[in-house]
Formats: sequence, structure tokens, C-alpha cells
Amino acid sequence: MSNGNKSLNNFFKSNEFIGSFQSHKDIKNILNTNDCCFIGRSNVGKSSIINSITRKKNLAKTSKTPGRTQSINIFLINKKINLVDLPGYGYAKVSKVMRDNLAGLIQDYIEKQVKLIQAYVLIDARVGLKNSDIDMFDLLSESNRKFSIVFTKIDKCSKSYLEELENSMQSLMKSYNKHFNQFFFTSAKKFEGIIDIQKDIYALSKQ
Repeated sequence: MSNGNKSLNNFFKSNEFIGSFQSHKDIKNILNTNDCCFIGRSNVGKSSIINSITRKKNLAKTSKTPGRTQSINIFLINKKINLVDLPGYGYAKVSKVMRDNLAGLIQDYIEKQVKLIQAYVLIDARVGLKNSDIDMFDLLSESNRKFSIVFTKIDKCSKSYLEELENSMQSLMKSYNKHFNQFFFTSAKKFEGIIDIQKDIYALSKQ
């Protein structure tokens, strides 16, 4: 492991769970550090990615049951930047009231959190893009938020399939070129692409 990668891992190993919050208003005055948030459809692998980034197996609670994250979970990294785990969207088996509440919680945070400087939209590479993901791109752009796309579970996809996916997504992202930053191709299971996200967040922590 190179010294650069060791430094990155040391940076992310210094982490703490700040708390779970039911409203954007609850977190407004808690921390002075900037946020980067992780958002995606339910069961896309947000918790696994956060645990891989921080090298801490159970920092974010993983579950095989979609829709388990129903609050805003905040993790402070090296006292420099917050990783924010937002509820998943698009899961049909929670009640309509719960879906509406979670959608409101996500929208409220994205529109109003002043310290949000970057969003990572996670997409299961095996499943590909859904309308709910496009709705999220629209919300981020309309809220003037920078975002990157993190494809998860790439270890279960062929190289040719991933190339086709990237090409089609590149075309779509031309519509969001003022706010879209880059793609990350990841596998939490095999630790693929995780260092690239670490480097990106580390650079954001310097802002």
C-alpha cells in the first residue's frame, strides 16, 4: 500500500457517528463542517459503500431489507467533513405516507442544507437507471447542487456491459453538465473504486 493510500485510510479511520435526525431543522446548527451526502434507491448499497470508505465494518448499519434507513444519519470524518447517509427512495413496500415523508425529508435536506457541497448518487450497476434516479438528478440540479454518480456492485457485471452503461450515462449527463462531476465504478465487496471516492471526499474536506 502506498503512503498516499495509507494517509487516506488514516484520514477516514478517524470517524464518529453524530446521530440520526428526522428533520433538516434538527441538524442545522449541530456542526460547522461541510456535508457530502450519499443518496440512492433503497438497497443500492449506501451503507456498504460508507463502511468501505471509512474502513469500519459497522459504522453505517447494513440491511438486506430495503427501506430501513428512514432518517438522516451523519458521520463526522476527521473532524473535517460529514458523510451524510440519506434515506433510500423508490421502495414500494413501505406505506404511501412513509414514502411521502421520506421523500419530503430528502427534498428538504437537499434544497435547504446550506453546508451541502457534494452529493453522490448511487446506482446499482446491475439494475441501471430508473425514473426515480432521473428525478433525483433534476432535484439536485434545480437546487444548484454538484453531484457525482457512484455505480455499485460492479463485480457482478461484465466489462462490456459497464462500458455500454457508461456511454449511455455520458449522453444523459450532457443535460446536467453544470452540476454533474464524474462517475465512480465501485464494488464494496472487492474494494474497487473506493480509493477514488476517498480522494474526492478528501479534496472536498479542504474546501
